[in-house]
Amino acid sequence: MIGEPDQEDRLAYRMLGRFAEAADAVREARRRIEKTGEPSWLGTVVARVSLTMLRVRAKNGFQMPDPVVSREPNHEPGLGVLTALDALTPDERVAYVLHDMFEEPFEQVAPLIGRTPLGALQVEARARARVANRPVSDVGLAGQREIVDAFMAGRNVLDTDVTLRSEGIWLRGSGMVGPKAAVLQEAPCMEPAVVGGEAGLVSTVDGQPVALVAFTVRESRIAAIHAITDREHVRRLVAP
Repeated sequence: MIGEPDQEDRLAYRMLGRFAEAADAVREARRRIEKTGEPSWLGTVVARVSLTMLRVRAKNGFQMPDPVVSREPNHEPGLGVLTALDALTPDERVAYVLHDMFEEPFEQVAPLIGRTPLGALQVEARARARVANRPVSDVGLAGQREIVDAFMAGRNVLDTDVTLRSEGIWLRGSGMVGPKAAVLQEAPCMEPAVVGGEAGLVSTVDGQPVALVAFTVRESRIAAIHAITDREHVRRLVAP
């Protein structure tokens, strides 16, 4: 769990989707500003540093991002949003985050990704279309929790086109997802949590968190499931 971040921390987190990398990006941006002594908006330098990090990361393959996990409602990006952002190119992600999430004009975005303002608009439009293509919950947290509870009670509430994303797994369709998702129903200890603003569950063994699951609910069905099963990753995300 994290405290209330300032704007640069929020920007870095949305750019990178991982807490440690976001902290590194802000730290490096501050170092660059202090080294040059030139006045500069920290957010601009954070964006430049994040773009470089995203380009390096693009060569390393997919890893599940870091959602904010809490017991109370939060308004941080869900795992569906973060994985959708991870699927963008580095330039697309920078353009989308700056314009759509922080309302930066394309005149400010363009130099960061080496485009004209019109070119930056086109990059952002592609990114926005790709992000919008993901399933989105159409009910509030209480409504999501009701459907998740029904699923855990054994009711068939999976959408026929449900998707499941986890480390090394990307399945689509209830026939493929159902058998994998059934494992959750058999887990001995599943505690409710809010995972990036969505209804989720934390699986524990002997009081220690071992898996984290987030659900997207649409039309009273589960449209997407995102799971983090790497125990070290879960341990870093879930406070004792």
